[in-house]
Amino acid sequence: MDNENAERNGQVLHVLDLPQLYTRPSAQELLNTLTLLTSEPPSWEGSDTEDDETSMDVKSARRQSISAVKAQPVQINPEGLTTYLTRIIASDLRWIEDDDVKEDIWEAASIRLSERSGRTAMGAISRKFRIPAAKEGPSEDIEIHEPALTADNLGLKTWASSYLLSRRLWRLAADESSLPGAKDLPPHSVLELGSGTGLVGLAAAMVLGTDVLLTDLPEIVENLDRNALSNEEILDRHNGSAYTAVLDWTEPSSMELSLKAVKEADYQESQHFRFIFAADPLYSPEHPGWLVQAILARLLREAAARVVVELPLRTAYQPQVEEFLNRMQAAGLKICNEGYETGYDDWGSQGGRKAVRCWWTVWSWETAYLGESHAVEHDEITVQANDMGESHQQLLAEFKGLGDWD
Repeated sequence: MDNENAERNGQVLHVLDLPQLYTRPSAQELLNTLTLLTSEPPSWEGSDTEDDETSMDVKSARRQSISAVKAQPVQINPEGLTTYLTRIIASDLRWIEDDDVKEDIWEAASIRLSERSGRTAMGAISRKFRIPAAKEGPSEDIEIHEPALTADNLGLKTWASSYLLSRRLWRLAADESSLPGAKDLPPHSVLELGSGTGLVGLAAAMVLGTDVLLTDLPEIVENLDRNALSNEEILDRHNGSAYTAVLDWTEPSSMELSLKAVKEADYQESQHFRFIFAADPLYSPEHPGWLVQAILARLLREAAARVVVELPLRTAYQPQVEEFLNRMQAAGLKICNEGYETGYDDWGSQGGRKAVRCWWTVWSWETAYLGESHAVEHDEITVQANDMGESHQQLLAEFKGLGDWD
């Protein structure tokens, strides 16, 4: 079957429909096929744009004679595809005379193979996330760069909970009980903790039309700066802006602001915020305590103050999620809005998407804890693990119902 006809007719190719090495296909044929097999970085919803066309980079005059094919990926039955790509990589391609072109083919086959081996096997990628700015307004494609992923730097990946929260922001902004005065915020009102790649903070700057301070550890902030810069034009269209800072949850009273945040926005190291956002911030036993400590250090003590958190429900991290809930309540914060939803992650050694159940919450101060005179220090918190309210009971039911989710 001809690849172009299959693409045009919307048919699904089998590996046997592809050029077979024993037939000695031309270099052009192999390059075209490998281009058509491009697997774009996963998007977690059909509305996400994946319009970056893949082309082969031909660097020499001889290699320019084998031009790249710009095409959208075709559907193909994955059975046998890994073996097909591996055979191309292992072949000496002796019937192709140009050594540079051989290198192109081997490199392209290796990339196609890594794309199908899960996010951990891939190098740096950039992908776009379509985020609605308002109910009736336009959606924007926020472009996020993710460096090569390692298990000890999970903040370099965009997680499902970040995407879900980013898409929910316009709804929260339209709900006065969730984000009071969201459309008329004074400067320096919004902070994101554990920003990672920055999707939530950038989406907040766009939706709320204000400046947002994105924070994380030093090794994460460099890429955070890059993403803030690459989305400046989008934020400008919505009267928003993004700045970055290093904020360590173990020492939340100190903050190392970027030069841009100091010069352009006049942020202060001791800044407090009306709204604080965090997505998927718990992945070690210490994190619940550290996160609540950071929230208490940076959240304004006023009735309009809110903390918005989205957490994936993974059985392995159930103790951390429950501890976070208990610590927030013990600190004088209450849930004023919450819900459950499903997203997708591409973490792991195998390709494909994995469904993830997520819990989002909006927190406000209990009346008795308003005002600095009633502030509770983190080390004064006594966690009442057995005092389960309705939210805690529902959370336990959700964990119990995960089954094969994780």
